[in-house]
Amino acid sequence: MSEQENEAQSYAGRQVPMDREAERYLLGGILRDPNVMGTVLLTIASDDFFYFERHQMIWHAMADLYRQGTPIDLLTLPTQLEQSGKLQKAGGREYIFEMMESVASSANVEWNLKHLKDKFILRKLIKSSDETIKKALDAQFSPDDVLQSAEKDIFAIADQQVRQSLQHIEKFVSPLLERLNNRKDGITGIPTGLAELDELTNGLQDSDLIILAARPGVGKTSFALTIAANAAIDYNRKVAFFSLEMDGVQLAQRLLCSRARVDQSKLRSGKLSRDEMNQLIAKVAPINQAPLYVDDNADLGIMELMSKARELKRKDQLDILIIDYLQLMKTGNEENRAVAIGNISRGLKILAKELHIPVIALAQLSRKVEEKGRDRPQLSDLRESGSIEQDADMVWFVERPYVRTHKDEDYNKAELIVAKHRNGSVKDIDLYFEPNITTFYNATSDMDDGGAGSDDSYQYDSGSDVGPTDFGGY
Repeated sequence: MSEQENEAQSYAGRQVPMDREAERYLLGGILRDPNVMGTVLLTIASDDFFYFERHQMIWHAMADLYRQGTPIDLLTLPTQLEQSGKLQKAGGREYIFEMMESVASSANVEWNLKHLKDKFILRKLIKSSDETIKKALDAQFSPDDVLQSAEKDIFAIADQQVRQSLQHIEKFVSPLLERLNNRKDGITGIPTGLAELDELTNGLQDSDLIILAARPGVGKTSFALTIAANAAIDYNRKVAFFSLEMDGVQLAQRLLCSRARVDQSKLRSGKLSRDEMNQLIAKVAPINQAPLYVDDNADLGIMELMSKARELKRKDQLDILIIDYLQLMKTGNEENRAVAIGNISRGLKILAKELHIPVIALAQLSRKVEEKGRDRPQLSDLRESGSIEQDADMVWFVERPYVRTHKDEDYNKAELIVAKHRNGSVKDIDLYFEPNITTFYNATSDMDDGGAGSDDSYQYDSGSDVGPTDFGGY
């Protein structure tokens, strides 16, 4: 036996989690029945799943044989090890034979696999904790750096319990077929409820960072809340809405009025008819039952956001993340504002990829857009635009002509400008906006409960008590 085979390492005076016999039995079980190799490969993602070096070598040789389509037996396995110059270090042909002879059958392979996986996870936790301690003692790392690194490592270890990096292709094909079978009208991602946008994007896709920008008062929050409500209430997708500008009660008021199609000013003043009150009450249950989570902490930084998002994902409570809005997020110690915002946008992109979810971040446009008198915003109009534009997979601009023209015929008109689309084409999408309930709809709609364009949808009447000037920022 090698020196490592005779003694296991210790940590803080205690033996590192490992089980030499279980490793022998697992490898011996594979030799007894190589057909279990496919199942085992779905769990073992790296050689260090095995603690002892000789078992790492033997496993690596087995995996190579399996991928080559070569049978795994007492002839091919030693030969594979010999070709790589590791046969003697792995114990020689005698050890491999003894390993197989010690196992009567492959019946206990699954138990040994789970048992060793537990030991492997514990060793990774020890290693991660050790790295955290070293960084915490190193003055060059800030507390935020140490916390972020530790949290990311712990999340990756926890995530490995359900998702392995090394998987048979069947594991990827099956979910793909399921997505295709379950798609509606070609939608493979998260539906927004806005037909042209869903057609363009096939739904919001995992790992995408989407920047939603507009001039102040045009409707960024309204558009984001429309998507959040549609995804959570209509499609039962898990949505986390982080609001740094409005509190949760204000968001709930908007959402309730939007869904019940009741004028917000009437709710604020309490001047509701019996029918309007009944409409509001009828929409409470669907909203309460929707998987929509709201965080209205105005003092939110990127580190805290990532922590909360990871926790939601770990609990399987997150399909899409929305932040309102990017420039309000607390930054670090960076003196340069552009650098600080760039760090936030990069953090959001990393988060989208790490959690495999779409992330929508609202952003302000530069005042230069108004100073230049242009009708349409451009990518360069994003505040601190360099990093934001580079990190984004899509950039959307919301436009409402009425904000500029104040003409009655423009009152309900809206447009979504898809100015950047990394995985598709750009497009200008016409929408319909109802200011009294701050909600966006398809430009033409046949919604049963009175959507945009239906007979009972709200239309501005210049002679009514409620006019365009009664509604401010959206």
